[in-house]
Amino acid sequence: MADEPAGEDRPEVPGPRLEQLTPDQHRILAYASSIGSEFDFALLVAAMGVGEEGLAEQIERLVHRGILRERVGGDRFQFLEEEFRARIYRSLTESRLRVLHRKIAEAMERMYPTPTGEIVAELGRHFFLGKVPEKSRLYNRLASENARAADDPEDAVHYLERVRVDLDAAPGDHRHEVADVDATLGELCFSIGSFAAADRYFTEALERLGSDAPRIRGRLLLARGEVAREKLDIETATHQALEAQRLFEATDDPLGRAQTYRLLGRVAFHRGHYREALDESMRSLDALGDLRDPRLIGELSIDIGNSFALLGPDVRAEAIDWYERAIDRLTRAGEWVELSRAYHNLGVALGERRPEDGLEQLDRAREMGDRAHDPRSVGRALLSGVELRLTLGQFEEAARDNEQAGRLLERLGDELGLEQVDVNRGLIAEKQGQWDDAERAFERALAACRRFRLHADEAEVHFYLARLRFKTRNLDGARQALRAADNLDVADLRPALAPLVAELRRQLDRGPDAPAVPGAAPPP
Repeated sequence: MADEPAGEDRPEVPGPRLEQLTPDQHRILAYASSIGSEFDFALLVAAMGVGEEGLAEQIERLVHRGILRERVGGDRFQFLEEEFRARIYRSLTESRLRVLHRKIAEAMERMYPTPTGEIVAELGRHFFLGKVPEKSRLYNRLASENARAADDPEDAVHYLERVRVDLDAAPGDHRHEVADVDATLGELCFSIGSFAAADRYFTEALERLGSDAPRIRGRLLLARGEVAREKLDIETATHQALEAQRLFEATDDPLGRAQTYRLLGRVAFHRGHYREALDESMRSLDALGDLRDPRLIGELSIDIGNSFALLGPDVRAEAIDWYERAIDRLTRAGEWVELSRAYHNLGVALGERRPEDGLEQLDRAREMGDRAHDPRSVGRALLSGVELRLTLGQFEEAARDNEQAGRLLERLGDELGLEQVDVNRGLIAEKQGQWDDAERAFERALAACRRFRLHADEAEVHFYLARLRFKTRNLDGARQALRAADNLDVADLRPALAPLVAELRRQLDRGPDAPAVPGAAPPP
């Protein structure tokens, strides 16, 4: 088919067809579709190695045919239909695509000797698809580092996965290098709550290392232990920590020992052993000695604050002080996920006496979570604000935040967070006098607590259930729930609830003559 005269008006047709293209047009569109949905004229000229005037005439014809659109300025063009671009691209053989992407990448290197971050990412893509592994690894590593610096862990994972593919295909022994990439991929996935992917990468890194590099193996075991702890598999977390500790003792690695003590402290905290958790965290701090790792010290400061926060109101000031230390160190280190956790826990601690101040800190936690692209941190901060909003009488806002958090955490499969969503649903329904809905929500939360052996949370929910039943004058049911809370040592596990537990017990001891809690339903 002959080329059409430039500028000729043609009636619109229901979309262009590949067989209507001339060989020259197909070649131009093959390069253009490989560049992307949009492309610079100068890059197309350089990649194709043709004269500007002849190519400009051909592009003009493709514009008049309704295949391309000229952007403002005349230096950039766009495919009018993405589906047509995709059809052009799919029509090319793998060998042809390899050549096209390589030539595009080489042209870009010549045009941009000091590439911007966006150009680095494009160079990584084209060299990867052009099967030039050395250049692909170079640019995709840079792109991944740039994405991490820009707080975009999802893109960082994408670029680093290309590096991993190139290393797997490279001749020679690259086990240690691939293991290092796997470890970094695991850390990135962990940071965005993709725990299954993180564990897979950490496990593959361990398998590649075999018995080599005991210090690296120890850190990978710790990383797997953290994943297990997040998934509430406390036995596995403990086993991984002790195995890592053995390796760090054998290699005299003080940083590794400190990280191990920290994980053991976090495990103790999950079990409700707050004094043991505090001791392990302090042991971790001591093990650091002269090693001033701002990130680890910031993380430890949060853990120490958490232990003080749950040792009772008498040491709340110490908890707040440790959270503020954590915020200072983590801000300097630029660790946004952990900084979100620090603001979160500071908000909870302040909110016990000053709900408005607590909500302000939780808003900062959400900001840090958004900055880190971590929906889990955002969801958890929303959850913790629900009880504060209920205290302030903001029932609609509390329900809105709780359901938004539930949607976020359900997508992530965050079982611990979803248990708190049910607790909050119970508290909201209780405040609104919806007694049956409240009891069902508390029962669901109890089932989750038992399944994951969350004894402290279970004790707290039993207390809420006892209080609810007292309000509805189900005194036998209230006594039963309160006994279950006492059997789990609710006053020790949740010191802030101790006075409320004692008051409810006094009311129940008075028997049927005990006055109903204000706002409760009349006796059945």
